[in-house]
Amino acid sequence: MLGDALTRVIDPSRVLTRPIDRIAFASDASVYRMVPQAVVLARGMEEIRALFRLSHEHCVPMTFRAAGTSLSGQAVTEGILVEVARHWREARVESGGRQVRVQPGAIGGHVNRMLAPYHARIGPDPASINACMMGGILANNSSGMCCGVEQNAYHTLRSLTFVLPSGTVIDTAQFDAGEQFRSREPALAEGLLQIRAEVLSSPGLCERIRMKYR
Repeated sequence: MLGDALTRVIDPSRVLTRPIDRIAFASDASVYRMVPQAVVLARGMEEIRALFRLSHEHCVPMTFRAAGTSLSGQAVTEGILVEVARHWREARVESGGRQVRVQPGAIGGHVNRMLAPYHARIGPDPASINACMMGGILANNSSGMCCGVEQNAYHTLRSLTFVLPSGTVIDTAQFDAGEQFRSREPALAEGLLQIRAEVLSSPGLCERIRMKYR
């Protein structure tokens, strides 16, 4: 069973398979309802890598969830739902308030309160900022009524550490992050370069992109 497989790589106290627990995570802020086969309260990068391996072995899709404030259904699944909220809440201000380092479970509004003494705030200002978390803010390229497109999540992100389904971990703040990516994921890197070339070779598409982010 999937639950047994999960408890071999994750502390059983953080693997939820009871119907009442799975149903509790079957909805986010959208109109969709999907009951996951299991909910995992993940803790640490190595657990994420182990979960990716397990999802491949059992051919079960995996979805990540922070606050679950999505209006489009990104935080629900009928596979494995990995919650990265309660054990991923660290946040600290750096460089005199010019930047902040956060984990995906940090609430956007809390981060802004940390930055307030420096007369600063994060770029995105979604309506749900006092409930949504940084994982969702960044994954969905959140913007808002005030930040427009110049201060949305993508344009104010300096670096991030991410885990690919293969288990590869890349910290883009490292000076050789690009070379690491190309050497460890050559097929993916080549595919992205091809997409980039196609975009650059299409003047009309390039102009539409420039207009969108002007």
